[in-house]
Amino acid sequence: MSGTEAMIRIDVEGELQKIIQQLNSLPDQIAAPNILKNAVNSTARKVRKQLVKDAKGEYAIKDTKALKDESLGGPKVLTATTANMSAAIRSRGPMQDIMAFMTRPNTKTGAAAAQVLASGGMKPLEMDGLKAFITKFASGHVAIIQRKGADRLPVKKLLSPAVPFMLGNETVREKAETLAYETLQSEIDKRIQKVLGKA
Repeated sequence: MSGTEAMIRIDVEGELQKIIQQLNSLPDQIAAPNILKNAVNSTARKVRKQLVKDAKGEYAIKDTKALKDESLGGPKVLTATTANMSAAIRSRGPMQDIMAFMTRPNTKTGAAAAQVLASGGMKPLEMDGLKAFITKFASGHVAIIQRKGADRLPVKKLLSPAVPFMLGNETVREKAETLAYETLQSEIDKRIQKVLGKA
């Protein structure tokens, strides 16, 4: 299992003070922690959705179930509370079967091929002259495998990046961070306007 947690830091005290300054009456100002908590949680949910979308854009993954299923590594939002103003987007999951990505079966003379990055091409899966090929196990599971040596056995199933790795991709992360900062301010403003009766 591999895992990652995206960390985007905000100045909680500073944000609370800014919210309080925009609220006129004491009863409204008491609502400041709730405003920030709800804004943080809404931002985290939007960022989680964007992470999945951007990972799909960066990787040639055809079976996108893992990007949504928490048990396979799909990101989960750990929400903020008024006592703890931090939200996290956590992803923990195993490496993916290479068949979850764009693949091409082996031929009589050529190895099976796969494409992991959307920007990359289809690459033959061959190492030290050992060509990967598609097989069906007794359980009915279909996978791309490769022999470990000259003998028929043992073999290894070929795997590809885990969901946490894909979500941690530099491009995916940078987009998420930019979105988080932009979204948080608009979510705070929206909630302040609601309290002030302007929304």
